Amino acid sequence: MTHVLIAVDDTDTSIRAASAAHRLFGDDATYTVINVAPNASLMWGETRLETGAVHPLVPMPGLMSGTPLGVPVATAPDEVVAERTDDAERQAGLVAEEAGIVGARPVGDVGDASEAILSAAHDFDADVIVLGTHDRGWFSRLLTGSVSSDVLRHADVPVLVAR
Repeated sequence: MTHVLIAVDDTDTSIRAASAAHRLFGDDATYTVINVAPNASLMWGETRLETGAVHPLVPMPGLMSGTPLGVPVATAPDEVVAERTDDAERQAGLVAEEAGIVGARPVGDVGDASEAILSAAHDFDADVIVLGTHDRGWFSRLLTGSVSSDVLRHADVPVLVAR
């Protein structure tokens, strides 16, 4: 039996990709639908570290002379990661439902989308990865990268990119 991993986000493109996968592989396949939320906000004590904000720089101990500065290591609270994972899993379930895939296993994750998709393909022993692609310009891809391109380059199973 074919195991299809469908990577989705919160766009209509994901529903079209999931629907295409269901049309191609049918009801006999098993489906895992994964949605990956971006990294949770990092915390420094009670302060949330956000992109584009000014954050304190501190001297890094043990470095050579001068006054090297760096941003201290911060971690996201476990409850924030758990909440984002649950939200991502709910979104995966909604996309599967919208695409008419009965019995799909929804999976939520937090982190780098392409890494999480490739890891899930390995963990769930997927035979094929299906994902959508977005129409974005070269400048946007330069700044944010492309999940579908990263998955295509690094996957060790076939990848179907649906438009």
